[in-house]
Amino acid sequence: MSHQSGIKSNDELRNFFAHAKQENIRMFKVIISDKEELVLSVNHKVKNSNWQADYNKFVLESIEPKSPCYIFYRLDEKTNSGYTWLLILWSPDFATVKQKMLYASTKSTLKMEFGAGQVADELFATVEDDISLEGYLKHIKSQQAPAPLTNREEEIELLKQNEDHTRINVDTKHKTLQGVMFPIENSAVEALEFFQSEKSNYVQLVVNIEEEKIQSKKLFSSNDVSKIEDIKKHIPEDRGRFHLFRFNHSHDGEKFKSIIFIYSMPGFSVSIKERMIYSSSKSEMIQYIKSQYGIDIGKTIEISEPNELSENFLIEELHPKKVADSKKFDKPKGPNSRGAKRLTRTDLSS
Repeated sequence: MSHQSGIKSNDELRNFFAHAKQENIRMFKVIISDKEELVLSVNHKVKNSNWQADYNKFVLESIEPKSPCYIFYRLDEKTNSGYTWLLILWSPDFATVKQKMLYASTKSTLKMEFGAGQVADELFATVEDDISLEGYLKHIKSQQAPAPLTNREEEIELLKQNEDHTRINVDTKHKTLQGVMFPIENSAVEALEFFQSEKSNYVQLVVNIEEEKIQSKKLFSSNDVSKIEDIKKHIPEDRGRFHLFRFNHSHDGEKFKSIIFIYSMPGFSVSIKERMIYSSSKSEMIQYIKSQYGIDIGKTIEISEPNELSENFLIEELHPKKVADSKKFDKPKGPNSRGAKRLTRTDLSS
């Protein structure tokens, strides 16, 4: 599933795009600001006729060891639309998980706003050797040659192919979410074990974006939460959360203990980063709970505010009303009177 961040270029950057294509701009750098906008950082004009001459000077001096960025570098080839460009996504190993996800899910938007037709090549780099001129020339050679890729090149190619739909995978043998490596804190593990043993009917899980961890802020007992109205008191209206609820109820004379996974996410009062991280990790969190604890989740529900929850709503979701089979279509009968029967005259001469 593809997840786009929704971040777009500010007015200054959009105006610069047209300027860069028409003037002697060799390279420019774009970053995501604290206001969650794509903004222009630095730019350099053409100094040499050969694009390779200033590549390392302009590119390597513009990158930072812990901060991702985008770099547009003008090549010497020209088409009817103008010069062709190289688009680089610099995503260093030491950058935070949320930065990597944010930049990966914004690249397609940036490319479209600049003009995808003028981007002749793309480079995904995590270390300086990848983004250097030598690294880029190796990248070109590897694309042209049918020879097998090295382990490092295969890893980079795989990341490049999946950068616009970053996926968080679950390692079912460790207390972490593999891929972005969100550790599952002991507080969350304890809450899930408490729920598994039926000492609790409710678990609330929090993605701590700053510390990049999955946590449980409170251990709820069966007395704390026993019915749906109790849950509504604990759902925040300004933050995303994952909830696990054991819904004890009766339906058609039978008693049920249905387990429901609830994903609560308020509207646009929550930042793009938070919405994206929760959305990306939801299905993997469900799989982790199922595989690690053997908890059979009967229904998954998404809400934007606590008032959407009610006992009747949950029963309808768990036990939808069956639609009666429609009666087989019968051929309609003819009219009661078809008029007088036709008489056939008998030939008496025979």
